[in-house]
Amino acid sequence: MANIIDYVRESTDSFTDRALNRVDSLVFSWLAYIRYPEDSPVRTSQGQTLYETFGFGGLTGMTAPLHDPRETEELCKAVAASPRFKDVVACLHYEKSSKVEEQQFGAILFQLPDGCGTYVAYRGTDNTLIGWKEDFNMAFATAVPAQSTAAAYLLLAAEQHEGPLYVGGHSKGGNLAVYAVLKADDFTRLRVEKCFSHDGPGLNEACMLDPAWPSTAALVDKTIPEESIIGLIFEGREITPVIVRSTNPGLLQHAPFSWEIEGRDFDIQRAVSYDSYKTGKRLNAWLKTMDEAGRERFVTILYKLAESTGEVTFSGLTDSVKNGSLSLMLQKLDNMDDADRKFFMDALSDLVATILLGPAPKKAETAAEKVAAAGDKIDDATARFNDRLAEIERLAGL
Repeated sequence: MANIIDYVRESTDSFTDRALNRVDSLVFSWLAYIRYPEDSPVRTSQGQTLYETFGFGGLTGMTAPLHDPRETEELCKAVAASPRFKDVVACLHYEKSSKVEEQQFGAILFQLPDGCGTYVAYRGTDNTLIGWKEDFNMAFATAVPAQSTAAAYLLLAAEQHEGPLYVGGHSKGGNLAVYAVLKADDFTRLRVEKCFSHDGPGLNEACMLDPAWPSTAALVDKTIPEESIIGLIFEGREITPVIVRSTNPGLLQHAPFSWEIEGRDFDIQRAVSYDSYKTGKRLNAWLKTMDEAGRERFVTILYKLAESTGEVTFSGLTDSVKNGSLSLMLQKLDNMDDADRKFFMDALSDLVATILLGPAPKKAETAAEKVAAAGDKIDDATARFNDRLAEIERLAGL
């Protein structure tokens, strides 16, 4: 089955002949992860074409720090040679990483040829612990620094470029895209044709109360793989995601190169797996058991434990834990204030129990609670049915 590299290689029509779609969006979203050189013209307002950016070698330095560097390099080569993508102009690339501000941000504009519009691409989480810490901060903060920067970046893009706007990103980048559109002024939001979130977590409860949320949600085109977890966090009923088949198992489905493509769209499935639905539902239920102060306290302690290993990247942390630094984390936990240690262990135990067994039973008292409980039962039954039906279809080769 084809992936986004194959899609780019086989796309010969222009954006004039065929408008930008969700697969194009995933391509541009992944190009936001590229580590462009400090002196690259893409960092200027004039920019340069993707053919000029990727068509003359030197790709290893730009792709080596990324997840899936080999596939990313192949994608860049395909983009440089593609009649559809090679004349797109990349510009206004901006990135920032600050431990003090707890911010990890990256964004870039892609100007489509012939006045077809501008795509505003936000980078997802990189390999730094700061990037992951900021992701966790979204659970309690009204707006993390990257979200505020994303909103300002969209306004800058709208000021500098006329015509329709497309906004999107993968993972955290999808969250930033939705937040930026939500916080845009009415005129800018009217220029947005689509806002794409590729397996990005949803916005927290405070954002749902924004008067602009209904009009923003109507613009969102969300794609998630069958075994999605990240894309189901904080996701409400206002947005119905498109489910994509992936060649990877479990959490590894988050990687875009595993998303299967059929023709000019993703290979769309009926629903997420029941395990994915159940885990996402239970994780969100656990988050609702804590107020914002409790979530912040949990995240702060978790980050202190990670810092105790001395690692600064997520991959370094996982390797370090495998090689014995777990003892350092446990030692840090033992030396903590008794109240913090008890709070963290209780919350962690609740998380594990909720993921494995589901939330603690609660009797519905009010009419609203009874309606919500009935809705949950219907959702659960529907998820089970869709999961079994999907298994039958797979066995039948449909």
